Amino acid sequence: MKALVKTAGGVGNFAVLDVPEPSPEPDQLKLEVKVGAICGTDIHIHDDEYANCPPMVLGHEMSGVVVEVGKRVTQFKVGERVTSEAFKYTCGRCRFCHDGLIGLCIDRQSMGVHVDGAFAKYVCQREESLHRLPDNIDFEAGSMSEPTAVAVRAIWERATISPGDVVLVSGPGPVGLLCLQAAKTRGATVVLVGTEGDEHRLALGKDLGADVVINTPTDSLDTILDRTNGLGADVAIECGGSRTSLAQCIRFTRKAAQLVVVGLPGREIAVDLDQAIVKELTILPSFTYCHATWERALKLLGEGAIKTAPLVSRRFPLTEWKAAFDTVRSRQGIKCLLLPVD
Repeated sequence: MKALVKTAGGVGNFAVLDVPEPSPEPDQLKLEVKVGAICGTDIHIHDDEYANCPPMVLGHEMSGVVVEVGKRVTQFKVGERVTSEAFKYTCGRCRFCHDGLIGLCIDRQSMGVHVDGAFAKYVCQREESLHRLPDNIDFEAGSMSEPTAVAVRAIWERATISPGDVVLVSGPGPVGLLCLQAAKTRGATVVLVGTEGDEHRLALGKDLGADVVINTPTDSLDTILDRTNGLGADVAIECGGSRTSLAQCIRFTRKAAQLVVVGLPGREIAVDLDQAIVKELTILPSFTYCHATWERALKLLGEGAIKTAPLVSRRFPLTEWKAAFDTVRSRQGIKCLLLPVD
């Protein structure tokens, strides 16, 4: 089968190769991949900014159909439509697994990062990580359930948001737009902030429910102060992964606010901690998710409270991965999908 492979460490070293079809272990299922979605992490892996273990097949955002089950599998059967968490292995023994924080498992292995992933015709995954797709969630939305779970984790499990709170979402990329929608499900007033080149993303954010959109080259962030009697936002969700974005979140939140950090910079950045300390901000990094996070994410997708279709910009065959990555980098696309090829 054809697969997009990170062949070696360093920058680049991506290639579409013919690799053997995988066979499921006793507790695994073999899935025929229908749709894969490009994540910012995939870009970081290409640029050697995120630790990975080549050679391996890339991709951890996917949906597909069960085509084979291992002998110890009891919860799924051939023909079922599924989506998958990124985790291919967690130990079940460490303190984090015991606390349900499986994404923090000390021996965690993830698809497309540590072991073979889903940018291929087939992938094998453990039963524990799979979720059935409801009939009203198509394969494209299913492939985006993983970043939806990331957003739901940040908004519903890391942040504490009350109806009427002003929530600043900085960075209108795919996860930022999903966080915007998740925050609206909590009754928040959402201010979405972007920068030059984000005009179409900010416009989409307005369509998806943002109460205010701010384009920093032309619009003033003081609008946030105007809406909060000069205090600042109650909660900031940093999704841009840049020093400027993080600085804006610190500056335009009120004292004793929450700052949820979602975006990965991929490098060291300078932060003005003095201002965060003086304000007594609660800083909450948000990176992963739990099994229960997915239940809420799929429920919100199924209800239409979070929409993914407007985020899909283009679809590419796997063999055109470079054009897809270039589209993401140029910010001409929001979410680009990769379709398997024979």
